Amino acid sequence: MEQIMQRIEKPTLLLDVRKTQRNIDRMVEKATRSGVLFRPHFKTHQSAEIGEWFRKRGTKAITVSSVDMAEYFINHGWSDVTLAFPVNPRQVDRINQLNRQARLNVLVESLEVIKLLDEQTEEEELHVWMKVDSGYHRTGIPWDDSATRLVEIRCRESLR
Repeated sequence: MEQIMQRIEKPTLLLDVRKTQRNIDRMVEKATRSGVLFRPHFKTHQSAEIGEWFRKRGTKAITVSSVDMAEYFINHGWSDVTLAFPVNPRQVDRINQLNRQARLNVLVESLEVIKLLDEQTEEEELHVWMKVDSGYHRTGIPWDDSATRLVEIRCRESLR
């Protein structure tokens, strides 16, 4: 191992496979016991091979931190992918493309982006998660009358 470490010239993932797989088993078991959908964030490993370890244990949905990562994992067979960072309006065309290939969940933090997505997304159902300002005023949509009305309007439209 020491010889390998001395030859590494760039950031490299080194891990204990058995320990990692045991940790995945524990996470899957805990989510199952809790009755929640396990949607692990793949931002650290960014690896299709490690993703397969999760898939073999029943994981069906994942979270990523960029459109590039979403594309990578969709191209490796993942069909339920959540972008954990707010939508970049300049990436709507790529979001549309990926949404045709898989169930894509996106995060929005402004009413302007919600309106943009409403205008520029295609007919495929795009799943939008709204980031709400919980009172710290750092990010998200203020939970005031305008956000409440927007949600009510969109819900009524989807029920038609």
